[in-house]
Amino acid sequence: MISSLSSSSSSATVAVEKATSELLISPDWTMNIDICDSINSHQWQAKDVVKAVKKRLQHKNGKVQLLALTLLETMVKNCGDFVHFQIAERNVLGEMVKIVRKKVTP
Repeated sequence: MISSLSSSSSSATVAVEKATSELLISPDWTMNIDICDSINSHQWQAKDVVKAVKKRLQHKNGKVQLLALTLLETMVKNCGDFVHFQIAERNVLGEMVKIVRKKVTP
């Protein structure tokens, strides 16, 4: 299913957007694991996938942010150091801190 992910960064973005869609009721574990499998088969994709996840963490919808965090956790647990390096290099932790610090308007 994600074999097309190996072709371009836009495919990575589409896969991440699908896995973090605000229309989902709960995490799409099949999609999350497919993304991990694709990264493990093509390590160079980690950069594009992490970039797309970081963008989804910046989404205004809290559900999208939660799904992005779930995907990120799945990637950390199921992919190797190449993903950990990209997460650190792209300052994903900084985005997570911004989410926590964001003031909730009543």
